Amino acid sequence: MIPKLDELKETSDQKIIEEIPKIIKNVACPDIRLSLESANKQIIEEVKKNGVEARSFALQFKHLPPRTSLIPSEPEDILLIKPKDDSHRDYEINQKLFHGVLQSNSPEVRLRSVNKIYGGGIKLVAANTDEILNIREVFKEHCNEETLEGFDLVIPNRRTPQIILYNITRDIEQETLKSGLLAKNLFLADSSNKPHFRVEFKIAARNPRFNHWVLSVNPKMFNDIMNKEGLYFQFSRLRFAEFISIRQCRKCFGFGLTTSKYDPREKQHCDKCSEIKEEGHRCRGPCCSNCKDFNKKARKTYGCGHSPLDQNCRSLARQKELIKNMTDYGL
Repeated sequence: MIPKLDELKETSDQKIIEEIPKIIKNVACPDIRLSLESANKQIIEEVKKNGVEARSFALQFKHLPPRTSLIPSEPEDILLIKPKDDSHRDYEINQKLFHGVLQSNSPEVRLRSVNKIYGGGIKLVAANTDEILNIREVFKEHCNEETLEGFDLVIPNRRTPQIILYNITRDIEQETLKSGLLAKNLFLADSSNKPHFRVEFKIAARNPRFNHWVLSVNPKMFNDIMNKEGLYFQFSRLRFAEFISIRQCRKCFGFGLTTSKYDPREKQHCDKCSEIKEEGHRCRGPCCSNCKDFNKKARKTYGCGHSPLDQNCRSLARQKELIKNMTDYGL
């Protein structure tokens, strides 16, 4: 064949075209055909092997294990110190008062954090319930009567975990959803058919034909439910995820309070630069007041070049983590 090709190099293009069928016929001779078939089989086997070892992202995702909730590894317990009236609204004074009591009478106490809450109150965070109970007893024993009468010492119940079901048609009502879920998902009830969940409320979806529904879930069943790929309802499988709601004021954009509890004398802040929106206000570009304040308070270096409403805000992520720490996951 090679001599034939050398011969063709010296001929015209028309001659090459005429000779191509003959060359193909020679290539198709039995010996060469067997060699090609053998080579093809080896290539196919290699491709199959590589296909298993290096699957596409879509295939990899398809074979991932069922999703789980990102449950915090270190649960926390909380003591809230709430002023009963306006005469104890100064957080700095309150913080010094109760810190002094702990320092004098129980300096070995270990607190994870001390935070300000609405109305000048204090949130003390400890590692476990025993630690929190001990702190409350120290205050009850060593604070004077006037102080105890001016504050409530509250250990809040741990939050029940919640999930959100996506895209349920608007005509579905609360009881219909409850009975429909129980009918198609037997694990959602105990042996006495008592539900492991409670339907709480609905949220309007972007598509006006649908609503999202929020359910509170029995903490002991939360992990089992989160390991499911979906919940069946009528003739469809519903997508769902853990639901964590963050309270954020739409006036000052601070966390932990809503607009209804915001001081009505305060002015509206800009939803981009976070500054007060007075007459003639000129926005200076994105700046998150929450990250800026937290950097000063905790000596962090969170980036502030974003809106206080940005869903990728690190302060927002921190708020979600705090709520998870207050949630009972049945551990």
